[in-house]
Amino acid sequence: MLFRLVVIPGSGCTGFTPFAAKYFSGLAKAQVIVLHKPHADLSAGPAPAECQPEFLRHDALGTWRDDALAALRQVNAGDAVPLPTIVLGISEGAELVPYLLPAIPNPLGMVLLSATGLDPAVAGEMQAEKLGQGQAWKKLKETAASSQADDMIVEGRSLRYWRDMFGWKLTAALVEAKLPVLRVWGGDDALLPQQAYDRLRSLPAANGLSVCDWRLDGADHGLQGRRGDGVQLVWERLENWATTGRLDCGEDMRQRP
Repeated sequence: MLFRLVVIPGSGCTGFTPFAAKYFSGLAKAQVIVLHKPHADLSAGPAPAECQPEFLRHDALGTWRDDALAALRQVNAGDAVPLPTIVLGISEGAELVPYLLPAIPNPLGMVLLSATGLDPAVAGEMQAEKLGQGQAWKKLKETAASSQADDMIVEGRSLRYWRDMFGWKLTAALVEAKLPVLRVWGGDDALLPQQAYDRLRSLPAANGLSVCDWRLDGADHGLQGRRGDGVQLVWERLENWATTGRLDCGEDMRQRP
């Protein structure tokens, strides 16, 4: 074992149990820790018909962050020597990445898979426009700003979740972390437009952020496509990163100051 990989999954109320062995098969030198959302059903499969009420009540970025921090502190308490650690967020899970660093004594860097690094309210609006749901997004913002109760369910999430999300500041937290960031996304991602990835580089708030971009042409939101399983390509890069202590941003990657 050479390094620790802390993984924060994407949205949803299920877990990695049914496919974890295949998903992480390309990692030979890492201890993998997956930080699921509180009350997720880890064995429900990739697309359960519905999420349990207990999950919906607790589904909020702040709650997930606090639960993940507590879990990481327990893990680190058992380390004789802190392992070099890469923190990786998948889609929605990327919104937690920089907020977990206080519980990581030896961080190497951060990875955003199919996530832009934009504040989720900004990325969400661009996603809604791409999917033709601009009006629904506008109505959601209005409802979140209303006096309706936090436990009201709107678009499959509680208003507590949406209110937390609209106030979440991801870009500033990434900059404050002062660590290299690897962004990996699919060129055929049906959810997030290319403009969302480009936008981060134009934001004054992102000044000083060291970003290495890797677009996998032909790959979808899950990094699957004509190059095969893009996730396994990512693992190869991460093991090289942990071995050398630096992020290789050459050839098919682009460095962003």
